[in-house]
Amino acid sequence: MLNKIRFLCTWAFLLPFGIIAQEEMAKPMSLEECVSYALENNRNLKTVRLEEAIAETQVAETRSIGLPQVNFQTGVNYNYEVRKAFLPENFVDPNGDPENSVAAPFGVEYDANANFAVSQLLFDGSYFVGLQAAKTLRELRQKESNQSEVETVSAITKAYYLVLISEERLELVDANREQLERVLTETEALYENGFAEKIDIDRIRVNLNNITTENKKAKRGFEVSMDVLKFQMGLPLDTPLELSGNIESLSLDAGEYLNKEESFDYRERTEYSILQTNQDLANLDLRNNKATLLPKLYANLSYGWNTGTNRTIELFNFNDRWLSFGAVGVSLNWDLFTGLRRSSKMERNRIQIEQLEIQKDQLKSSIDMEIKQAKNDLASAKESLDVQQQNMKLAQSVYEQVEVKYKNGLASSRELLDAETSKKEAETNYYGSLYDAVIAKIDLEKALGILY
Repeated sequence: MLNKIRFLCTWAFLLPFGIIAQEEMAKPMSLEECVSYALENNRNLKTVRLEEAIAETQVAETRSIGLPQVNFQTGVNYNYEVRKAFLPENFVDPNGDPENSVAAPFGVEYDANANFAVSQLLFDGSYFVGLQAAKTLRELRQKESNQSEVETVSAITKAYYLVLISEERLELVDANREQLERVLTETEALYENGFAEKIDIDRIRVNLNNITTENKKAKRGFEVSMDVLKFQMGLPLDTPLELSGNIESLSLDAGEYLNKEESFDYRERTEYSILQTNQDLANLDLRNNKATLLPKLYANLSYGWNTGTNRTIELFNFNDRWLSFGAVGVSLNWDLFTGLRRSSKMERNRIQIEQLEIQKDQLKSSIDMEIKQAKNDLASAKESLDVQQQNMKLAQSVYEQVEVKYKNGLASSRELLDAETSKKEAETNYYGSLYDAVIAKIDLEKALGILY
């Protein structure tokens, strides 16, 4: 009973916080807020940013090579068969024959040692190049992270406007269904009074069934587009989300971008910047291979103790049996000839640098073509949108006129349903053109490197 009371108290205490969190998330979010949330919570971005953290550790790892290296080593050996040496007989017995030799143990049963060794790199040409390369690698990871952010912003923006367009289309389909239901009700009244035929009711009912199905399909499409947006944001799918934007506030004006291509800086595109950084890394690798022509110089310091005995107990007599030793000095390591391996590496680096230069030129041409294509796509999409918007208004006007004539007995139900079908087709074409125009503008901003 006491456990139940505790559980209920805990549940009652935590429940308001969950409600508050849900209410905060349910507040309408603008495009900027959705993008900001995605940049913090998108799972792909989190993974890419971990690569940045890995690059940081690589910088620290490379830097540690130039710091003092301290090593401790110890060991105990049991020489179950002591090595023997052949000595002149008179070494063992003064009266012995020096021409003869005897085998004498050359050691003890137990020996042990413990020593500290400290080394410090004094000079290594490749170390400084490696340190610079590690920092350049960190820069590369940051640029790759920025590229992933651009892709995320593009995906979020497209998903955001798809939700807004789907929502507006759903509202229009709802309005059309309600309008057709009203026409059906009026036609049934006319039929009861002898001013309409049964076939008129059946025709309208068929269209009503179709638009009801379309309405359900539009609702599912809206839910799917909302789920896609939540997924791109890194938001749980069961979390309520409401958007504050609307289609009316969307600007498709691209006049500010018309002269952008003339003064376009390719470095604004992360893909080009990444290629440049890869080329820098290849140059650093070449410098590193050249630096191996120079020697490596180290300062060394060692200090330790050793002991030896035929009795185990004396291994622990640290006062008398353990003798100290120490040394300090410098060491030089110089690879004078590596069997042409070094020259092969440098030749490979030069080929990689040339390859990256070609890729940069190819990317420039690709970017120019992408910008031109994006501008053409946006211009075509805007033209199509203007035409479809006019068609939608005309179709709505035609439908309203035919509806008035139908109510006055001057138009048949077939004419009314044909006008209603044309209106739905015009609306579908309009929203399709609207989404194409939105996508075209986003793609143009991305091509110009100004989306994010």
